[in-house]
Amino acid sequence: DAAEKEAAVTKYFAEDLAASLALAEKSIPAGPGPFLVGSKVSYADLVFYMFLASPGGFHDNAEGAKAAFQGCPKIKAAMEAVDKIPELQGWIATRKDTMF
Repeated sequence: DAAEKEAAVTKYFAEDLAASLALAEKSIPAGPGPFLVGSKVSYADLVFYMFLASPGGFHDNAEGAKAAFQGCPKIKAAMEAVDKIPELQGWIATRKDTMF
């Protein structure tokens, strides 16, 4: 039923994803920031970005995904830093629209 699906999706973004990201946040070591590990962008940053914040990324509900990490300062800082990488933004703007 459509109402059940909508309720499950809403719960996923508001509760389940947010809780999982809070756990991930706790496992991120202290560092120079803003990236997740080390002082430079890493594969971890790119994977989190494509999963949570990239336009046309993993989630159809990009705003729900972004809202889920707002309570996670390290993840939020990393997503904002990755989003400012000009080469990545150029690639996103020109990549083919595929499921991969």
